[in-house]
Amino acid sequence: MEHRPFFGYENMIALENITYRYADDIEPALRNVSLRILPGESVCMMGANGSGKSTFAKLTAGLIAPARGRLRVESDGAERMPVGIIFQNPDNQMVAATVEKEIAFALENLGCRQDEMEQRVGETLEKFGIPHLRNRLTSELSGGEKQRVALASVMIFQPNILILDEPDSFLDQEGKAALRQELQRIRQFKPSMVQIHITQYPQAAAGYDRLIVFHRGEVAADDNPDRIFRDRAFCLKTGLAFADDNAPQVRLPASRAAGQAVGKRVNRIEFKRVDFGYPGFGKVIGGLSTILEAGRITGVVGLSGAGKSTLGALVCGLLKPTDGEIKYVDDNGGRIDADAIAGHVSGIFQQPERQFFLPSCLEEIQYGPKNFGRSLQRDELVALFEMIGLDIDQFVDRDPFSLSGGEKRRMAFAAVLSISPDFIVFDEPTCGLDAEGTGRFLHLAQALKASGVGMIVISHDPEIIRSLADRVIVLRKGESSAVLGHNEFFSDPRYSSVIAPVSECDAEA
Repeated sequence: MEHRPFFGYENMIALENITYRYADDIEPALRNVSLRILPGESVCMMGANGSGKSTFAKLTAGLIAPARGRLRVESDGAERMPVGIIFQNPDNQMVAATVEKEIAFALENLGCRQDEMEQRVGETLEKFGIPHLRNRLTSELSGGEKQRVALASVMIFQPNILILDEPDSFLDQEGKAALRQELQRIRQFKPSMVQIHITQYPQAAAGYDRLIVFHRGEVAADDNPDRIFRDRAFCLKTGLAFADDNAPQVRLPASRAAGQAVGKRVNRIEFKRVDFGYPGFGKVIGGLSTILEAGRITGVVGLSGAGKSTLGALVCGLLKPTDGEIKYVDDNGGRIDADAIAGHVSGIFQQPERQFFLPSCLEEIQYGPKNFGRSLQRDELVALFEMIGLDIDQFVDRDPFSLSGGEKRRMAFAAVLSISPDFIVFDEPTCGLDAEGTGRFLHLAQALKASGVGMIVISHDPEIIRSLADRVIVLRKGESSAVLGHNEFFSDPRYSSVIAPVSECDAEA
């Protein structure tokens, strides 16, 4: 693979022998990294979970400082903030209480006049299709709505350097199209802008002339995407591809938690005309009737704010219907009280760190079983770490909050699988996962299905729904939902706008 020299040009961004370590007792996130990005370049970056991509983004944005080496970031517009960054998790950059104030925040810091600020905020809300969110609290938005607001709050000041760290992770098709159009517009009026797009999708990388691949904290390749992707061995080594013969062996903890008798296993979950609405915001889910069955996978799709995560919370008993009924049924047809489903029905949040609260990965994985009166054996722990593709010796003592986005999601899988639930809600399970992690998840889901586990998979990724779902629930905010068979959903053109291929939405034109 070609590696570009550091010297010889006036750089917009230049790193020379940069090393960064988050803690003395763990491996460096970046080691001896040297590269340059020139004015006007659009660059894509890829790499396995934990390879150093987000660390590079934080360094370039000035959020952290290198332990060793030299970093230079130059901007051609002194009147503007030099670097705009959109984080993988939009919650990490929300600073204001309302959407309007969030979008205006950068302009306020730049001393923008009030009349100009009001005009630009209104225009930006329209561009990203979120005028209806103007007065909403940022804390009450869905993941996709937060991602759109984060995009708008950065794009409003048209930065000279723009870093997009998995910017489309939670976006629906409309959001992805709005992002693509805005990037094209800024490129036309600001050709000197540097754009760095961090992604896990080869389809997105294919739209760039230059792809930088990180591997274990180093630059493993810096070349044209086509040449990189043609090297299958390299892609497998660096996590850009997944080999089916590396599929994980699924072995959940053998014995159930204390009190989880076989007769009380949840065999199905029945929704009967279920409505749900948040106070002050009206109905989110309207009149949903369906049956979720053990050993079956139900896909859940819909535009941002349609109620997908709300449905997941209803399945898990974290929310109660405002009208209608949710019934949990055991193997013998008997009813299980909703207060007794703990350990039987569980979920993995869209932002996995929201369910972490202990100081080490080991304690997080052990916590669930301990609550049900049992301890995991060493071989069970090893099996869980192998299933998620993380080395137990390297991660067992790590603070979960020190992990990369993809590593956090893998840890959340292990924490839930440790209690061997009957039903699992996966909310955007592949966001932030590299190709190896996504392939691993697909095999894991199929193995869980074969073992009789029921799953609800919420995703904007059509390939995940196509590969896994036996049937699909299409949510429309506050309106009647459609429940369709797999073939019926994918053959009906009415639903083509709900989810769309990555290659259509994410690739740069």
